[in-house]
Amino acid sequence: MHLTWCDQEDIILTFSQQKELLLPESVVVKTPYGATALPRDATHLALDEQTREIVAFRGDELLGRFPIASGISSRDTAPTGSCADMSSDDVQKLPGWNTLQSTAVNNWGKGSYNVVTNDKDFPDAPAQICVSTDVVNIVPDGSQSASSSCQTETSTSQGMQDGTNGTITLTHQADTQSTTTSTVTKESSISTGVSVSAKVEFPAIVDVTSALTFTSTFTNTLSTSTSSTSGQTDTDTATQNIPEGKTCYFEFTTQTCTITGTGMVRMLGTGWVWFEFNNPTKGHYKWGLNIDATLTNQDDRSTFIEFKSTTGMSSTGNYTGMCH
Repeated sequence: MHLTWCDQEDIILTFSQQKELLLPESVVVKTPYGATALPRDATHLALDEQTREIVAFRGDELLGRFPIASGISSRDTAPTGSCADMSSDDVQKLPGWNTLQSTAVNNWGKGSYNVVTNDKDFPDAPAQICVSTDVVNIVPDGSQSASSSCQTETSTSQGMQDGTNGTITLTHQADTQSTTTSTVTKESSISTGVSVSAKVEFPAIVDVTSALTFTSTFTNTLSTSTSSTSGQTDTDTATQNIPEGKTCYFEFTTQTCTITGTGMVRMLGTGWVWFEFNNPTKGHYKWGLNIDATLTNQDDRSTFIEFKSTTGMSSTGNYTGMCH
């Protein structure tokens, strides 16, 4: 241990082990100047029952003491509506739970404890399951012919013109509209019944559609279906020369397709799990372990919602000048 004097009242302490020192009442231990939130790189926390402060550590290094509800920098940011609280049962369903448990035992011993999440003593240190910020890719079923069924109709534009040499100009809109219905075929074992939002992409299919990206809502319940609508409109101008004595117009096509596919929404466990001991260990009853920092491989804290999707799409285009 070493002491660094900051002024006549404040001392910053650095420890090589997770121990608490009994200091004279006249000595005040403070966090670094300006620190108002728990450090982003904190790996575990403890509750000081006497001072009602959170003690933050990075490995064996003491990072400081912080007031309860001081705020925590989350490693995984997700849009609103993309997270749900994890219960203590939920966190024990993560693939990496054995690693979390063994880390706690190695740090704080084999004493009797309860596994707790979202403790009221730590309102800013929750445990949540969140949708990954990665785009969910829908994989079309089988070959193009197996995954899509398209019909094409040809229509005639307004703007016919007869006469001598001249031109006809048409400003037109190339529209692409789609509605996707997704049905859950396998629910995540965590947070059953919650609804979350995810960004979804349907890949480009040659001669059928360009890539589509949209936001969809999924309810983590088997056989639950939700629908999402997206659209894009591009405006263009086409010009056609009019030969003398001819009648000219534009033809365009409307293509309607139904495309099926499958996808998986990755749900990531994030935040803190608390091991609350019946007897104090290393000076504290309550120790919190950072899920993200302990399970650095995403697969160890991931579960998935699997779904089947059907996309109905309508697009207009292929404007061609015609004369007769």
